[in-house]
Amino acid sequence: MHPWRPQEQHKRNSASHFLAPTPNELRTLVLDYLCHSSYTETARAFVRDSAVKHLDADGDELMSTDDVEETDILATTLEDRISPALLRKDIRTNILSGRIDDAINLLNRHFPSVLAENTMDTIHHEPPSNETNTSSLQYIPSTSVDPHHLRINLRIHAFIEAARTRPLPYNPPGTTPLSPQQYLKHQPTTSLFSEDIEFDSQKRELICRAQNLYSEANSLASPSDRAKYLAVLGDVGGLLAYSHPEESPMAPYLSQERREAIADQVEAAIFYHLKQPPISNIELCIRQTSAVWEKLHKFKYPLPPPSRRPPDIQLTVSSSQSAKVDNDKPPSKKDKELVDLAPRFKLTAFLEGRP
Repeated sequence: MHPWRPQEQHKRNSASHFLAPTPNELRTLVLDYLCHSSYTETARAFVRDSAVKHLDADGDELMSTDDVEETDILATTLEDRISPALLRKDIRTNILSGRIDDAINLLNRHFPSVLAENTMDTIHHEPPSNETNTSSLQYIPSTSVDPHHLRINLRIHAFIEAARTRPLPYNPPGTTPLSPQQYLKHQPTTSLFSEDIEFDSQKRELICRAQNLYSEANSLASPSDRAKYLAVLGDVGGLLAYSHPEESPMAPYLSQERREAIADQVEAAIFYHLKQPPISNIELCIRQTSAVWEKLHKFKYPLPPPSRRPPDIQLTVSSSQSAKVDNDKPPSKKDKELVDLAPRFKLTAFLEGRP
């Protein structure tokens, strides 16, 4: 037997399996996206309504033991998937609402490694080996996941929230907007728009916070980190110079976009410390597909003729480009044949099933 034939057969079987996934594999892919995005109620409804049902000739559902084990496998693990998603959602909502101390408390209680005090100064990643192994590839977050950086980032933002003189309401999707009075009850008592504490007392509290932040920044082991955070604190400290910082050049620090950036960084760090990718499997597949097709298009890779493509493959993107095969060689009958070039991948067209 030829030594590489079993491997080729395995590749064909893998490709065949990839082109014809089982219903539960597709459900798992969708459920992963819903849980990753913290759409917990939608996830519950999806698992309940999408369960594979087997009907008899009269249209009645069959409930054999094998069927129950197959169709309920996602249902039995659903709460384990949803539980961390609910916690991440609560942490994100607290950050987007300006309740940084509440978010820190939740992180310390449920994801202690994210802000762990007794950790290495920096997060180290294993260097790539000489051998290519796609199973070991990791998606690394674009922002720092070092607990030292996360702790000081959150405390800097807590200082920013305390410096507000005007509330910045955040209403989570699907909730009823709070009245101004209700919103103020949920804010830190040290914020400058609180009516229960005198202005001078609040200023003293902010100065004390700023001093603690400078002390923490100076305690960082890395000289570059110390320089970076001391520069940031020099800018953020400018909030103390204005009676209404929302109307000052410091206003960008008080924006909702900054809250979202902090929330995104914390959520990516949670996924990292749970050893999970910071993006869903669907998004990872889309990014990979887009990158591969972009490279094929850039290098004008000729597609195989339709007769040589798998029967289940249908290109929903098209290209008007064509090229001669082996243009550097003398013209021949084969050279004169035009072939389709790999087009760019268009996600919108793919989802709509149109060319």
